[in-house]
Amino acid sequence: MTSSSVVGSTSRRRDGGPATPFQAWPRVPLLVLTAAIVVSTGTVVASITASAPPPSTTEQARMDALAGLEGLAAAFEEHDDDSRTAALLESQADLLTLTTSWPSGSPAAEGTTRDPFPAGSGAASAPQQPVAEDLAELAGGLLADAREAEPGLARLLASIGSALYAHAQTLPGGTGVAQPWEDPEIPLEPSGCPAPAPETDESGPAKPASPATAEAVAAVVLSQERLVYAYETVLPRLAGAERAAAAARLAAHTASAEHWRSLAAAECLDLPLPEPVYVLGRRFASDPLPALQDAEGAALAPLADLVSLSDGAVREHAVARLAEATTELAASTGEVLPAPGLDDELLAAPSAAP
Repeated sequence: MTSSSVVGSTSRRRDGGPATPFQAWPRVPLLVLTAAIVVSTGTVVASITASAPPPSTTEQARMDALAGLEGLAAAFEEHDDDSRTAALLESQADLLTLTTSWPSGSPAAEGTTRDPFPAGSGAASAPQQPVAEDLAELAGGLLADAREAEPGLARLLASIGSALYAHAQTLPGGTGVAQPWEDPEIPLEPSGCPAPAPETDESGPAKPASPATAEAVAAVVLSQERLVYAYETVLPRLAGAERAAAAARLAAHTASAEHWRSLAAAECLDLPLPEPVYVLGRRFASDPLPALQDAEGAALAPLADLVSLSDGAVREHAVARLAEATTELAASTGEVLPAPGLDDELLAAPSAAP
């Protein structure tokens, strides 16, 4: 073989044959670099439709709540002649039926939701007879998740969980079920709070460090102090058992207002001074007891709002107080709303995000 034939064998063929080794070699460093990136980062490029990421903590809490409500609703529907409980659970589940889509979650992740009836209990084919403890246990889970979820869902979970425990008290044996949450203690008041930011406008005071939380706590305090004033106004016109019950509620709301002011001080939140008087509607003069019940129901909304406008210790207190107030109101009225403290717009449009 001649030298020309050897050289010709390593040059591009004029008949359109394959590239020569000399012209193919620039691809080698690129392939080596790509392999190095994959090995060093552990990243493999895959199709975006191959799998969705796991749901967030908030989305998982929503799916857990939905699975629990639907499971209990089916159990009560099958075993309980009184359909009120099943209807309540179904209406609450409707509030949680939000569309799960990329990237917040995937249908495959729904298999990780908790089952209110553990495997082996026969729940899949024949749910066991549900009792008040089942409602209270689910309520405790929702209230616990409300402390950690994102604001909108936290508000909804706290409201639904409060309603579940309140309704559990109306079932046979329900009054003996312990509350599934702990009343948090007020932290010790700090020795000194940070100084407020300098005023940028001489026409108004400086804003506190957490204006949204401070305003939400102030709304709760205002609602409690308004109730104190209402009971003080109505109490002289009551007698017997009605007067005793009103006196107990007066003491409870007085303690609640003090509780929130103490918590605000411990959290370095600025609150307005108490009002000397409050304007009451005409019903307080003509029909005071229903007016007081309406005022009690209205006081749930600031507590629900505070759940979404706070975190940490303040949110824990808001969740606990919403559950307690809902239970107390249900005991006096005999009625439980699906989502106490939430506005009518949410109840009218369950498919909207909370």
